[in-house]
Amino acid sequence: MINITVNGVRHDLDIDPSTPLLYALRNELQLHGAKFGCGLGQCGACTVIVGDRPVFSCLMPVSAIGSRPVRTIESLGTKE
Repeated sequence: MINITVNGVRHDLDIDPSTPLLYALRNELQLHGAKFGCGLGQCGACTVIVGDRPVFSCLMPVSAIGSRPVRTIESLGTKE
């Protein structure tokens, strides 16, 4: 079981710890702001903020998040 906080909400995910953060966000949490681009961490389409640093979510396994909060594009601004 992986516990992560995304956009201020805590989630318990029953996924493989080596799953890339990008797939956890898109497939498990239905957050589609981060996109799959090159898969190599070069294009930046999958960038999210972990703690206070931007990271390529296609390269980061969910087990590497630890207790740091994750912010996606969905948390920036409002629908208005």
